[in-house]
Amino acid sequence: MLTPLLFEPITIGGLRVPNRLTMPPMHANLGSMQEGITDRGIDFYVARAKGGFGLMGVGVIDAFFVDHAGSPHELFLDNDLHVQRYARLVQELRRHGTVPYAQIGIRRLFHVSRLHREKATDRPSLAEIPAEQIEEMIEAVVAASVRAARAGFMAVDILGVGGSGHSLFASRVFNDRCDAWGGTPEKRIRFAVETVRGIKKALGEDFPVFYRLHGSEFLPGGYGIEGAQFNAVQLERAGVCFFNVTGGGHATSVPQLTPNVPQGAYAYLAREIKRVVGSAAVAASNRNNHPLEAERILRHGWADLISLGRQSLADADWPLKAREGRFSDIRYCIACNECMDTAVIRNEPVRCLVNPREGAASEVEPIPMARVRRRVVVVGGGVAGLQFALTSAERGHEVTLIERKGHLGGMWQHASTPPGREQLFTFLEWLVGQCAKAGVAFRMQTEATADLLRAMNADLIAVSPGSEPVESSLPGADLPHVHPATAALEGRIPIGERVVVIGGGGIGVEIAPFLARRWQVRTEVLDFLDDYQALADNDREILDRKGHHVTLVSRQRRLGGSVGGSTRWVLGKEVAIAGVEILVNAVAKEITASEVVVEQGNEEIRIPADTVFLATGLNPDTRLYEQLTASKAAPRVELIGDPEQAMHAIESVSQAFRLALEV
Repeated sequence: MLTPLLFEPITIGGLRVPNRLTMPPMHANLGSMQEGITDRGIDFYVARAKGGFGLMGVGVIDAFFVDHAGSPHELFLDNDLHVQRYARLVQELRRHGTVPYAQIGIRRLFHVSRLHREKATDRPSLAEIPAEQIEEMIEAVVAASVRAARAGFMAVDILGVGGSGHSLFASRVFNDRCDAWGGTPEKRIRFAVETVRGIKKALGEDFPVFYRLHGSEFLPGGYGIEGAQFNAVQLERAGVCFFNVTGGGHATSVPQLTPNVPQGAYAYLAREIKRVVGSAAVAASNRNNHPLEAERILRHGWADLISLGRQSLADADWPLKAREGRFSDIRYCIACNECMDTAVIRNEPVRCLVNPREGAASEVEPIPMARVRRRVVVVGGGVAGLQFALTSAERGHEVTLIERKGHLGGMWQHASTPPGREQLFTFLEWLVGQCAKAGVAFRMQTEATADLLRAMNADLIAVSPGSEPVESSLPGADLPHVHPATAALEGRIPIGERVVVIGGGGIGVEIAPFLARRWQVRTEVLDFLDDYQALADNDREILDRKGHHVTLVSRQRRLGGSVGGSTRWVLGKEVAIAGVEILVNAVAKEITASEVVVEQGNEEIRIPADTVFLATGLNPDTRLYEQLTASKAAPRVELIGDPEQAMHAIESVSQAFRLALEV
């Protein structure tokens, strides 16, 4: 075993947990008012228990609906029928050796959008909540905890993060009360402390109570590590025996979950909580995806457990694969945040880009084998084509994939090139590796003509089309220093010092900061050179050079309009941090040999430009599909995937997977 500490048992509040891996509760929208938790929800948790998670949180279960603008897919635990449904789930989880706990909380005192207001006067006020309602909320959480215990849950966890009621009361930023429930650190944490005491009184002092804790608010004026430590000490004294420590909530302007967050970035928060608590166990959260990174955190003594949230969405079998040392078989979370966009922003049942089975097919049962083995040909080696090839091969078909270029991945290669996006490449790496293991035959650098495909006598041809840049009618677009945006990421063309990117959509906001930081040396390399005094007199000045001078021209006021809401704001910040000059509500009128002429309002602006990139969109090339369909090159011809935007591949990958289940 390569990661022995991950698979050591631990005792938490009298509960023996078989390993150090916990799946935290997540807002996955797998419930309903009628059932409490849906059959799909039960399947979701059972699959991850089978996958080997030792400790599993089910939730969040909202105990007190202050704002009823939530999702109809919330988890509910309000009546005896709900208790029976959860009892069925708990029985299954325990049968697989998992210790299940229920997360109870007040998920939303105010709509999350109100928490982002910069002015204090525009933010929601806790002072508006009557004191008697606070007591009612505590009673509601206690009552829901009692029902959870009746269902067989072995512990309850209080939701203290993410803009929940308990997190807002503990916050210096949002708690503006000056009574017994606010005004000092002791009074701000009192709401959580009294909730813990209420649960202990109702269920007994020996019943384990957990708490999901911010290790820092990451907000101007909010509490930092010392404030989090104070809260943890007060909560442990009240009876909390386990803290799952995360970073900031929805209101923070510091990225928590996006691809640019380094592996293990927030493990130090768990370390600092572990330093001040007594016997309570502590879990580290956020971007600890790789088994070796998770093992490192435990070996350094920074935490007792590793919390894998979105990683458990990506691969329910992460623990089993890690235990067996099959790291390359793990389908790693790429932090694309499609799960956040579906569940939190669109209020739909959660989905995962890299795991199309989530929401499309049972994860408990294996993928069904085909009744008849078919000869399948896939044209195009992007992620959608690879997913279709993989699922078809896993079902027993004979699969050949034809790719015109000498490499696989298509647009995904470009998406994973900018710094901070390297994690995206792991999905492509996984798809290629799994296709090889499943027996997919690859024919690279092969032009898939209609004649070639007809000669292959396929039962089904699936075309995953490539894409072409939208043809621009902008005067000067055909000049030699003007290129499609994707060329900036291929390393094949000379790029001048002054760069203009035309188009502020998803591609434009990706390449602009990349170019502005193209020459930047990684921080860990600079630290190494400094430690060994390796730099000569002028070397530091040379290494401080970051990249090109970049101007981004956008027709729209909002940058990255085609990108999901949970990621868009981070891309906007990256553009600003990189020093990109931004012109919004601006229209490029002409490109000359040395300038880009832009109209902004009634003003004409001439931007010096050595190189210009057009980030004005991509169109799928469906000509081959149309030819094959018209000529009936195979009994069945299908079109799969949507190459318009690599970061929005969730629909393409999902469609490819679902279609492969029908072959």
